Amino acid sequence: MQLLNNLKMKNPTPSKSETKEVKFRVGRTVTQLVLFCGVSLFLLCCSNPKRDAGTRNETSIVMGKAKIAFPEEITIRGIAQNPEGIEYDNNDQTFLLSSLNAGPIIKVHLDGTYEPFTTGEPFPMSTAGLHVDRKHNRLLVAAFSLPELIDNDPKTKGAAHLRIYDLKTGRMQKDVDLATFLHGANAYFANDVAVDGAGNVYVSDWYARVVYKVDTSGKPGVFWKNETGISSGANGLDVHPDGYLLVSLVSVNDQGLYTDYGLVNIPLSDPSSAKLVDFPNGGYAGFDGMVLNAKGNVVGVTNNGKSPGGNTLVELSSKDNWKSAQVIHSKAITPSTTVATTPEGKYYIINQDFTKDEATTWTIQQIEW
Repeated sequence: MQLLNNLKMKNPTPSKSETKEVKFRVGRTVTQLVLFCGVSLFLLCCSNPKRDAGTRNETSIVMGKAKIAFPEEITIRGIAQNPEGIEYDNNDQTFLLSSLNAGPIIKVHLDGTYEPFTTGEPFPMSTAGLHVDRKHNRLLVAAFSLPELIDNDPKTKGAAHLRIYDLKTGRMQKDVDLATFLHGANAYFANDVAVDGAGNVYVSDWYARVVYKVDTSGKPGVFWKNETGISSGANGLDVHPDGYLLVSLVSVNDQGLYTDYGLVNIPLSDPSSAKLVDFPNGGYAGFDGMVLNAKGNVVGVTNNGKSPGGNTLVELSSKDNWKSAQVIHSKAITPSTTVATTPEGKYYIINQDFTKDEATTWTIQQIEW
């Protein structure tokens, strides 16, 4: 899960520049959320995704006897999804898209057709980061309250929830309120989610500057607090199979550019011994969404340092168990928040322009180095 080019840290008394930027970028979203139930149901019921579907320039990969055609671009039309997170489900070769507009997570086929996927929630929430936990047949979702983050009311502090769904049916299995286990934060914003091999779930909170953990019994708690000296929140994260969590720290300045960034290596067995990853050759400028690929490298979306909507996809590699790392690939991309990867090594981003949160056309784009 993200949203870096649109929201600043919520403070009881935000600066004029912060208030101005929030109103400019996401001011219309509150109205859209209020109208969402009626509008999105209309769009979901009345749109014709098969008629509107669009793909471009497919590449084929043979898996056993099945031949999968991976498009270079997938266009989704007719739904005000406002997606901020994307995941690939290898079980049926579909993409899952979250919704800042608090709509259902949708399942998108490679031909561009789609249908609502998630059901059973007690109330709607904005959703950011997604993680497909194939081993445990779960879709893990970081959920938050967007209206409370943009209302300039110090009495409302947002929300941080982990929502767990059955990966096959989309039915909600559990809704965990994480913020109740962390008192005293100025605000809460569940942002991204990951899982370890045992099934423990980790959720970053960009505003509260922590990572939560929900263990295999369903018990939640604070796993790690940012005490690195970098005054930024925890954003993108993923679990390395060698037993540590990699977490991106990043903030956004008044120009909408990434600042105060770092990458933290947090041992799962001893989070108190977390260390910042060193970048002796530079090149790392913080990640919004990120994912670990099959090689054990980190691929993430960053800002190009020139414009708020200027994004770059970057691949990092390490030769010393992420004590240090270096940039091995970098490519300019259209505005995006995060990246999904397929078992075949394909990378897909979801194109996103938050200044057009009422848009009903979205593009999933394949990126090659």
